[in-house]
Amino acid sequence: ATDLKATNDDTLQMVWGPGTFGYSKMQLAAHKAMQCPLLNMNKVKFDTDNHGEGGGDNYGEGNLDTKMIASFGLNVSTLVSNTNTSASTEEGSGFGQALLDFITELSSRKVIPQVLSMSLGSLASASCDMLCREAAKKGHSEADCNDFLQQQRQVCMFLSEGQTERINVAFKVLGARGVSIFGSSGDGGSHFSFGRFEGGEMADVLNEIACEFQMPVFPTSSPYIVSVGGTMWSGSSSHPVTWAGFGGGSGGGFSWQFPMPKHQTRVVEAYLAKTSGLPPLSSFNNSGRAYPDISAVGVQGTSQSCPIMAGLFSMVTDQRLSAGLPPLGFLAPRLWQIAEHYPNEAFEEVTEGNSKTSCDNGFPSTKGWDPNTGWGRPVWSGIVKHFASDSSIKPVEERAERAVYYV
Repeated sequence: ATDLKATNDDTLQMVWGPGTFGYSKMQLAAHKAMQCPLLNMNKVKFDTDNHGEGGGDNYGEGNLDTKMIASFGLNVSTLVSNTNTSASTEEGSGFGQALLDFITELSSRKVIPQVLSMSLGSLASASCDMLCREAAKKGHSEADCNDFLQQQRQVCMFLSEGQTERINVAFKVLGARGVSIFGSSGDGGSHFSFGRFEGGEMADVLNEIACEFQMPVFPTSSPYIVSVGGTMWSGSSSHPVTWAGFGGGSGGGFSWQFPMPKHQTRVVEAYLAKTSGLPPLSSFNNSGRAYPDISAVGVQGTSQSCPIMAGLFSMVTDQRLSAGLPPLGFLAPRLWQIAEHYPNEAFEEVTEGNSKTSCDNGFPSTKGWDPNTGWGRPVWSGIVKHFASDSSIKPVEERAERAVYYV
């Protein structure tokens, strides 16, 4: 129902970003007037003195995140958080430390959100290291490669795999405290952060390498995040396909760093065994964490789809809290089991698309789960049925002896 609104004052959702991240109250008011009259602007607040700065990439990101999560998580108290305004956090390697500091501090708060949406990220540290190792094989120094990557917009924003491992552990702590974390799957298909590199010979070399391998992004490839891909309509809303645009497409693939969780193994192994037209096996880690998990409409990319999905799960959380149930917390194992055992009830499969973008290889979409849109787009009635209560847990456990739930 379009008039569905949250009613529990304890339900709390959050969006986060550093640098110029923030939102304009005037833009939010215009959005309310034109597209979402039920949006409650009094429920949207900053949680620090950093309110964003117009003109920056992250300011536009913050405005989109805030509009989407407040529109789909109607009447849920919403925190817009910017914990570090340093310029190095906007597009460069300072982002990783800002994220680690934020996640660590958030887990120590007395009051934490039940839902956290994060649209920002870049190629994973392991992907950036691979790009420069391969560039060195082609006659370029790793130092020159790293310098070039740091000049690119939001391409390599993490210092090392050690740093991303620490961030991953911090996500695990938040999940244990009852926070469900949602992350954009990226806008560069399975090869890029956004689109192809530009800027001379080094860019040409890196484009060649990026198309030879699949390059996962982070933080969405953390196993403790619900990774959200993007969809769009082909002709009508009844015909969803994988989102593609701006020279890229819905992000997906397999982590080089983090192993595949047990709740993914059976389904992903079946996808890899039965799907034709896959990329070369040498181009990706078929035992790594597979992503995305699910998707939502992303006309403006996965930075739009992620806060949409987060807002929907805030509404589910609101129903759980009002029923005396705990928040969902670490959501992925339960999500995968529900999607597998109740196909197309909570998430409708999207069977058209490919992660190759401008390259000649990528992961094809198919029935069930795939590395373009995950299990597919949300079905509200099914999400309520399987996540607003715990009635689905026992039947699924009985049907799948290996099912393990973290609620």
